[in-house]
Amino acid sequence: MDIKLYPRGAGKFRWAVSGALALMAWSAVFKAGAAEVDLPKLIKQIQPAVVTVMGYDAQGRITRLGSGFFINQGGHLITNVHVVAGASRAEVKTRDGARYPLKAVVAENRGFDLIKFAVEVPQGVPHFLAVSASLPEVGERVLVVGSPLGLEQTVSDGMVSGVRTFPGRGQIMQISAPISPSSSGGPVVNLKGEVLGVATFQMGRGQNLNFAVPGKMVLDMRDGPPIPFARWAEGLKPAPIRARGKPALPPKPQVLVPPPRLQTTPREPPGVEAPPLSPVPPAER
Repeated sequence: MDIKLYPRGAGKFRWAVSGALALMAWSAVFKAGAAEVDLPKLIKQIQPAVVTVMGYDAQGRITRLGSGFFINQGGHLITNVHVVAGASRAEVKTRDGARYPLKAVVAENRGFDLIKFAVEVPQGVPHFLAVSASLPEVGERVLVVGSPLGLEQTVSDGMVSGVRTFPGRGQIMQISAPISPSSSGGPVVNLKGEVLGVATFQMGRGQNLNFAVPGKMVLDMRDGPPIPFARWAEGLKPAPIRARGKPALPPKPQVLVPPPRLQTTPREPPGVEAPPLSPVPPAER
């Protein structure tokens, strides 16, 4: 029997080489999968459905800024409640620079900070995005389109970092695609062009800890009688929306994680303060 002798440290060297080769192979597979999708073409298909949402006070000054997206040809638009909270009126700006008023609220889920508006678009919405009811797999690649800090039609990419369950709240997507103030309400889209979630908040501590409400919560909102925006803004809001087969959602905004780790994103332009955060009961921390 032949006995092979290796110099001291050779085993560690072989393990290091094997690990590097495995990492290179995984990277090649990931890049090959991404290469199958024409990202510039996909982004051009997504952007016309994404808008900048602007809220104004009684003096006509911009006090709220965020993102949103159309979900059907009839002009229904999804964004976050906190994007327009406190505004006297609001409008959206499309990619081509056209502006349209937020006419009425047709559904909302305050527990998940979601709201659906009817937007008055005379010619109809030429582009809209399909919303997926399925939770994504961890590691699935995603794009986020929105107006961070007012930079319209900004695209960032990353992956689904996790799907977290918050007691009493449900499941929330964690994503590595960067978001910033005014990204709130923008779509989180997979490489098929489907909306997987709505960019909603980020954690102030740590790095690149971003979260989105799953698309299923968008689909679960049931349309009610339209409430004119002015009436809604004055506090005359629709009753809590009942999800299919589930109890009524809470009537007041809820915080998904306790402050100071939660940072919502309505702080643009400068001087605009985020809405106060409700405390989370100790049992849920």
